[in-house]
Amino acid sequence: MKTVLTLLVDCAGMFEGGRTAAANMPVKKFIAGLPADLPVRILRYSDTAMWHLGPEPVPAGEVEWTDLPSGGYLSSLAHAANLAGQSLAAGPDIRNVVLLVSDGALSDPEEIVQAVLAKRFDAAVMRAAVPLTADADTAVLRMFTGDNIFDSSILRDPRPLLASFGESAASSVVSHTASVTITLSCTIDLGGGDSFSLSVSGTDISAVQEEMQSCLAAFGTEDEYVRDKIAGYVRRVF
Repeated sequence: MKTVLTLLVDCAGMFEGGRTAAANMPVKKFIAGLPADLPVRILRYSDTAMWHLGPEPVPAGEVEWTDLPSGGYLSSLAHAANLAGQSLAAGPDIRNVVLLVSDGALSDPEEIVQAVLAKRFDAAVMRAAVPLTADADTAVLRMFTGDNIFDSSILRDPRPLLASFGESAASSVVSHTASVTITLSCTIDLGGGDSFSLSVSGTDISAVQEEMQSCLAAFGTEDEYVRDKIAGYVRRVF
């Protein structure tokens, strides 16, 4: 049976603080950890919904990552579910898996979302959800998927998710089990007794450095002093 994985990624409010890095880095890492031959596509949503990768699925190993853009203020899960459901492949040899990646924000009436889910997702469609942030509203995630909510750790290691719908990661997953894990950490003194620390881990030094720079760029964007401190650190280190 062929599995097709569809991600619904909540991009609402990503321009605020560190939300851009909060969504982009985990989703990018998640895609990189999938079996190379697993067909995947990504639908992003905020005020509206549109395909970020798709609607035709692409083998995970062939995905050329493009950062998710900043979204608007609303989270139209009903629009996202409707668009995704309309384009699900049908057939006895197709297993459709839809993964919601969200902090639980919702701007649509719940009854509208439930009506769309009932219309667009039959019982054969496997639905799951993962919180995008630590303070995510799991009630919204539960409305989408029932009890099939995964810990955010699956964005770093998707094997528990794969196992839940019978997909083996052994033969084709982009495996890092034999590699050395690299951790890059920094603490930036902001003055006045304030500081912040950041650690990024991975198996490829270039990817770790790229992720560190991206995460740093997402902090302090509204504070000129903090932004200058971070820029100075990036110039010295990278």
